[in-house]
Amino acid sequence: MQALRFIAIAIYGLCFSLAHAETLTGQVVRIADGDTLTILDAARQQHKIRLSGIDAPERKQAFGTVSRQYLASLAFGKAVTVEWYKRDRYQRIIGRVLVDGRDVNLDL
Repeated sequence: MQALRFIAIAIYGLCFSLAHAETLTGQVVRIADGDTLTILDAARQQHKIRLSGIDAPERKQAFGTVSRQYLASLAFGKAVTVEWYKRDRYQRIIGRVLVDGRDVNLDL
């Protein structure tokens, strides 16, 4: 019973946070590593995006280059929509990146 209550609260919290998500659109202009990219919005302002739920290897770690290349193949130079609701301690936007409706986070 306790587990069921916990699951219900978790689902409610997830729905509540997604319901208040903000949306940002722009073109991907930089891939930092396998889980961080930069977009340029219509006002020509850059935004660093950290893909939520993804912890890819850093550049100098094993498979770091491959991870970065794969993210680049999915998103670099493309128009994206970012659904987000918070920033990390480095003020990067934490969000889900969509290219033509395709969830890049899920692909990774």
